[in-house]
Amino acid sequence: MARAKHFSNRPRRRPKKRFQWNQPSQQQAGEASTSGTPSRPTRRGRPSARGGEPETPQEGGTPADQARRGRRLRPGTAALREIRKLQKTWKLLIPFAPFFRLVKEITNFYSRDVSRWTAEAMVAIQEATECYIHGLFEDANLCAIHAKRVTLMQKDIQLARRIGGKRHW
Repeated sequence: MARAKHFSNRPRRRPKKRFQWNQPSQQQAGEASTSGTPSRPTRRGRPSARGGEPETPQEGGTPADQARRGRRLRPGTAALREIRKLQKTWKLLIPFAPFFRLVKEITNFYSRDVSRWTAEAMVAIQEATECYIHGLFEDANLCAIHAKRVTLMQKDIQLARRIGGKRHW
């Protein structure tokens, strides 16, 4: 006679995560931290055989801990979501203040006479820089794909710069 699998009658669903609104916070009013960083939460569970701190359950935990952690995404999922989001935008990706400081530093290294930049000139320099870096990363990505790799490495960027042949400075 053939063997049959017997499934249980109850559905296999995860329990719903519930918010714990009226729970006291981890740091009580009487446990004020002097260093400015929050203190470590106390560990719960039965005491270990060796004594000292009690053991904590490795998997699961309380429902409040599970709700606080959220769901863990597979590697690369968040990166792909961020790539799609950035491809839809038209804004500049390099923050303006650090880029402005870098331009000022390079300017002071080459010439003490030029000390002021207009906003339009800075935006033009930043757009040209991002366009160049974007093209360089595209070429380096093709080099990595040619080497049957997904990860972009320093040698890919060096090869892309060498093959590109354009030296603007």
